Amino acid sequence: MVTLYIGSSESYTGKSLLAMALGLKFRELGLEICYFKPVGITPIKVGHTVVDEDALFIQQQLGIDEPLSKMCPVVITPDLLRKVFRGEVKGLDKAIMEAHQSLSVNRDVVLAGGAGSVLSSGAAIGLPAAKVVKMLDAKAILVAKYESDLSIDLLLTVSKVLADRLVGVIINNVATSQLRNVRNAIPYLRKQGIEVLGVLPRDAILNSVGVGELADHLQAKVLCCQDRLDELVEHFSVGAMNVESALRYFRRIPNKAVITGGDRSDIQLAALETSTQCIVLTGDLYPNSLILARAEELRVPVLSVSVDTLTAVEIIERMLGRLRVREPKKIHRAVALVDRHLDLKKLRKSLGV
Repeated sequence: MVTLYIGSSESYTGKSLLAMALGLKFRELGLEICYFKPVGITPIKVGHTVVDEDALFIQQQLGIDEPLSKMCPVVITPDLLRKVFRGEVKGLDKAIMEAHQSLSVNRDVVLAGGAGSVLSSGAAIGLPAAKVVKMLDAKAILVAKYESDLSIDLLLTVSKVLADRLVGVIINNVATSQLRNVRNAIPYLRKQGIEVLGVLPRDAILNSVGVGELADHLQAKVLCCQDRLDELVEHFSVGAMNVESALRYFRRIPNKAVITGGDRSDIQLAALETSTQCIVLTGDLYPNSLILARAEELRVPVLSVSVDTLTAVEIIERMLGRLRVREPKKIHRAVALVDRHLDLKKLRKSLGV
């Protein structure tokens, strides 16, 4: 049995998605796998129990028949932190080791998901990534989001934390215009002792937002087409111009959400005549019946929010920096990208499976 720890240079780089994709690929190869999140930082309540959101998601996607309390034995909450600061918490290391030992039985690979950034997450409770990797006697890979050439600086810094446990890195979310720069950096990284296992291109679908997720973040009322909330929004447009300009502008932007005042029926109608996934009406204003009837006919959800247009845009911008992959379309796309761009043979050789 081998444990593969999946860490990252920063939060929201695609660790959980990669773990899920690897789990599916290893299963295709006939390997027995399990997912393990030693330290969770995204607590949610299921019934009366606090669990980690990522562990719950992967348990459901991979159909793992293990209790969540074992798959993620430590979940960082404000209450846990207060107890740690008062010196009231002991035995976190033991809880992790016992859960890991139990999950390892009859498994070929245990995929251990990291929490947040390798550089910092878990340190406050005495469980930084480097310590957890050593405790689990794990091999590690690092997922790094590429934004500019300076991302290589961060990658080199973070890789030193994992030291000789690191078997390779995956560079994610690379814009088409930056692919050549990244590929040119690969020989340099190898000279630094860092093996690049894959370069994953930026993808419009993976960077999209589900209409339902958008509605949740905006605390919106869904006025029609509840059954279309799994549609994906790839672009956002603010409708604040005259209708002639809006129509020309909207025609150039596919799969978009249009954010406009609830009293702008002209803009709403223009949006409905182009490739629009949903309309967000601001100001807590109800649209006229003709707009809703046309939206129903075209199967375009209409969301109503109480905030003004500027505030709605600010909420969306914050959300875009913290995207999570949950929609089936995005999951299928991600698995296909990993299948195409990850050197699975090289990874398996490094793991000895």
